[in-house]
Amino acid sequence: MLDAIKHGLTNLFNGQGRDARQAFWFYVLFIYIVTTAISMAVSLPLTLESVFTGIQQGIAQGQGQQDPAVAQAAVQAAMAGSMGRMIPAMMWVSLIVGVIMLVGLAASLVRRLHDSDLSGWWALLPGACQVVSMASVPTMMNSMQHQMETMDYTNPMAGFSMVSGAFGVGPLLAWVAIGLVVILGVRKSTPGPNRFGDAPFVA
Repeated sequence: MLDAIKHGLTNLFNGQGRDARQAFWFYVLFIYIVTTAISMAVSLPLTLESVFTGIQQGIAQGQGQQDPAVAQAAVQAAMAGSMGRMIPAMMWVSLIVGVIMLVGLAASLVRRLHDSDLSGWWALLPGACQVVSMASVPTMMNSMQHQMETMDYTNPMAGFSMVSGAFGVGPLLAWVAIGLVVILGVRKSTPGPNRFGDAPFVA
């Protein structure tokens, strides 16, 4: 596995040659772990801070309210407002993670395609889906922030409406990109030499 990671990082921008399936998927696992760790390391503290700040503000605003439902709505509104202010930072985290994933896997996927005797241009399919998905992140985040700021917290169905209305095609395209990488990445190696090289790198 370490050899596959070293090979992938050493050839980060090298689309020449061939990578066997095992080496490719070891490297994909490494990129996934790295991007997930980065995302969690940044987003978890921000989320916890926003939640606690919102709870404190909501309790302060709800004090003196005779109706428990009104006090609860005040807490929920304060939490949503606090989390809404966190959304721009989360947007940048999402974009940075997306770029790392895109750059980290591009050349490796091209070499994996070469190993199955496919042109590296096929990598543009998942790449284009990922780019469009990333481009939709600011719009999606702005929509979510607006929904949080205008939601009626006395309505139990408001949360469902917010979730269903805030997300567009961006997340769907991200899943399409993942599916395409899986489909292209699990193809069998070409036995023996092919037009892209004599033998693939094997971890």
